Amino acid sequence: MQNDKIKILHFPIRNSNGGVTRSAMKLWKYIDHDRFQFGFATCSKKLDFEKDILDQGCKLHYISCYAEENAEQFCKELKEILMGGYDAIHLNTSWWKSFYAEQVAHEAGIKTIIVHARSTFVDLTDSSQREKELLEHEKCKKAFTSNLATHFLTCSTDAADFIFGEQIPRERIWPFHNALDIERYSYDEQKRIEIRHRLGLDDKFVVGSIGRMAYAKNQLFLVDCFAEVQKKAENAVLLLVGDGELKEELHKQVEKYQISDKVIFVGAVDNPEDYLQAMDVFALPSRFEGLPNVLIEAQAAGLKCISSNLITKEAKVTDNVVFVELEKEKWIDAVLKYSQGYARKKTDAQMRSAGYDIKQEIQVLEKIYAREA
Repeated sequence: MQNDKIKILHFPIRNSNGGVTRSAMKLWKYIDHDRFQFGFATCSKKLDFEKDILDQGCKLHYISCYAEENAEQFCKELKEILMGGYDAIHLNTSWWKSFYAEQVAHEAGIKTIIVHARSTFVDLTDSSQREKELLEHEKCKKAFTSNLATHFLTCSTDAADFIFGEQIPRERIWPFHNALDIERYSYDEQKRIEIRHRLGLDDKFVVGSIGRMAYAKNQLFLVDCFAEVQKKAENAVLLLVGDGELKEELHKQVEKYQISDKVIFVGAVDNPEDYLQAMDVFALPSRFEGLPNVLIEAQAAGLKCISSNLITKEAKVTDNVVFVELEKEKWIDAVLKYSQGYARKKTDAQMRSAGYDIKQEIQVLEKIYAREA
């Protein structure tokens, strides 16, 4: 790292390569590399994409334990990392467990400490563990004070409520859109034809979903619905992009319905934009989200989107989104509505006017990092 650059540590990123991790990497891609330098810290034992990070000239720091496992060791290691020359720390917070990272940053003399609210619930599959974590989250939230950070960001109003509650005045919280490279996702008819042909989907009605296979994303519900959809739309195919702890259970669910020939498991990919082009309907049956990146991406691709009504309405950037209660019959009807096709259009102008162009939004973050805001 060059000494004249402003150095920012992003923590945490994870090997799951979920929304928070992908967002952190996206910020690095679009920030001014002449002025800023990122480092990343993780408690994952090994990142599969470690080489990508290092090849881009970033530092990667492994922390041997979470603060909840060994607070003293965690604090010691994080402080050593920060004392290595960082000017700011960007903390992506899905739910509260402790404030050790914030406290260590203060002790290390970090001038810019950012807490970024990224979720609206505790993303754990086990219900008893989820309830336990939620109680701890609420306890921590009540103890959170404004002197623990210098800046407070949020992806949505709901996420701000969940992470900051009444502890932080709303005028001190910066809305920061989950923006994207609009040109990368923009609807392209020729590209759609090519990708569908390559995937063997020329004459198919493609219902798709992208996301980590986890409790929050609720893909099991989508499979339940699709089992009925494919009975009424014989050319229907379900395209599932992503990986995660519920992958095996999803495979079993598909086998149980005897629809393996109509469900495509793609796995985790680096080119979600290609799969969005191939889809006819994007489905997001999430139980909760801060503000889902993938719903923004799907709208940028001009897709009709069916979303759980539990998702913040702030995610509706275009008229292509409908929010539907998580009731099976309602979802089946909503999906089938588009089985005969529709006129798909570009949404670039709408995305930009709503503040979702990463090339514009990154400038907000640059001002915060440079202590100009």
